[in-house]
Amino acid sequence: MDAQVNNIFAPNVYLFAYSLTDGAEGSKNPLWQAADKIINCFFKDKNITDNLIFSDNSNSDNRTYLLKDDSLNFPSTKDSQIEGFVQSQKIQDCYAIWLNIGYSDKDENAEDVSVEELKKFNPNHILLLPKSDKILGQTLLITAWLTNKTKQRDREYLRNLANQCCQTLLGDKTPPFYRAGELFDSAIFEYGNPKQDSQVLVWLFRDEMADRQYDKYQQELISLFLYRTKIVKAFQDSRLIYTALNQAYSEIEENLDRIQQKLNTSNTNYTYLDDFKTQLKTLARESLSYTRLLRKMEDFGNTIEINIYNYNEKIEEICGTIEIDKEELSIFKYFGQETGSLFSRQIKADLGYFEHGTDLIEQAIASIRGIVEIDQAEANQDLQDLIQAVGVGIAAGAIVASTSGLITQPWSLPSRDRIFLPPHPFVIALVASVLCSVGAFWVAEKVIKGRRKHSKSNS
Repeated sequence: MDAQVNNIFAPNVYLFAYSLTDGAEGSKNPLWQAADKIINCFFKDKNITDNLIFSDNSNSDNRTYLLKDDSLNFPSTKDSQIEGFVQSQKIQDCYAIWLNIGYSDKDENAEDVSVEELKKFNPNHILLLPKSDKILGQTLLITAWLTNKTKQRDREYLRNLANQCCQTLLGDKTPPFYRAGELFDSAIFEYGNPKQDSQVLVWLFRDEMADRQYDKYQQELISLFLYRTKIVKAFQDSRLIYTALNQAYSEIEENLDRIQQKLNTSNTNYTYLDDFKTQLKTLARESLSYTRLLRKMEDFGNTIEINIYNYNEKIEEICGTIEIDKEELSIFKYFGQETGSLFSRQIKADLGYFEHGTDLIEQAIASIRGIVEIDQAEANQDLQDLIQAVGVGIAAGAIVASTSGLITQPWSLPSRDRIFLPPHPFVIALVASVLCSVGAFWVAEKVIKGRRKHSKSNS
């Protein structure tokens, strides 16, 4: 394309960025610090932090303006035609900034500029906010007027022009092209996969209608992009939980396989019972961690559902405010009806799959507990049988041992006349006592076990 084709009129960049108030309320929120860095790049000695006013009051839209005059304006100077403004708000549980950097379209002496001018609006990628646990996300909106020579160009040309605008502003940080549409008879292009990228919009004004309509619902767009950001953030965080759940599910299956192998190789000496008791405690701990992860996944699903509703309601409100049909906002409506719904269905499917893990753990715990209780009962019964048998043997031995009074019976050593003599009566009684005890123990054990088998077969 030649230089004339690359020209646009009054390019502007609008940053919509959001952060959570929880844990970072007031002027210490990282969102204000990020905004100050952007402002200082264009308007020296200016910042938003020193101008913030925090109040508990909010209107019916749960919206509170945090600046005395609603916004800070930065007019152009003799040295630079760049002007802008910044507005800060508290919307529900979030802080929001709406920041503009660009050229005025009201200056009668303004001329068309090259697309390359957009490089000036993002030095060192200052418009891309740093990663933070508190910053939810952002949307960048690039607007520019088509020149008289390019207003009637075809869709392919407009997309190429939008690509140039996006790439010139963001360089190697440019997200992939996503969708294209019309908004108030002017072409609009969306960049960035909602599953992983920040949203970038390029809106090329063909006439004044698009600009006028944009002026009417700018405030509603702040809320609309907030709900979108919450949906995207919740889904992205849910993918981290998905990874953790998937790993936990695999570990649980491996543990259950090991337990099954021990069950198959267990013997009758019951030495494995203590190991099974340890496994029960381990499974209980894993079940608690697993359930917490499932709860987090459910929370993200609920967050998405709530904000899809809010998002669609806000579109209805915009349509009512400027009296247009919802199809006019199809570029925005698509996200609420298709993308957001897809996120919601994905989380429901994930929950449906991983909830089986909870059932698996509960069934395993119940099964192992039942096996341990049965084997423990059998081990206790075997011990009881042994005690009974030993008791019978001791009793029998005691009866025979009662003949120990024979120890005082006279007994003489063998002589030449009497070489073979019977053992001493006491020795005979002692041997007989031992034999009777062992015999009685053996008989009692067989009888007790026989009765138990007969009792089990009848039951």
